[in-house]
Amino acid sequence: MLSPKRIIKAFTYSMKGYKSALETESAFRDNLILVSLAQLICLLLQPAWFLWLLFLACHILLIVCELFNTAIEYLADQISLEHHDLLGRAKDVGSAAVFSALFLNAGTLAVIVWQFFQP
Repeated sequence: MLSPKRIIKAFTYSMKGYKSALETESAFRDNLILVSLAQLICLLLQPAWFLWLLFLACHILLIVCELFNTAIEYLADQISLEHHDLLGRAKDVGSAAVFSALFLNAGTLAVIVWQFFQP
């Protein structure tokens, strides 16, 4: 059973993870800025509620992908700073996940902008 003490510990560990990503990963910071700017665009365009909700879900997916990618990079660098084919592939796959999430965000934003300019 989850005790309040365990929940607080888990929350503390999560916040440490966010802090670490913010302090060490420029891509994580860049994606947070992009998400914030995209939400400002949504405030201006005022899309249908379901599109805004979809866009918000895409943003969360992007941040989650970036956090996983950061974790993969930390682990790979801990194992070895030298080039290893499998570690390189793991980093590439993490990067591909982030790219896919960015592409999904761009597509969703395109639908929102398209909808705004429809009569």
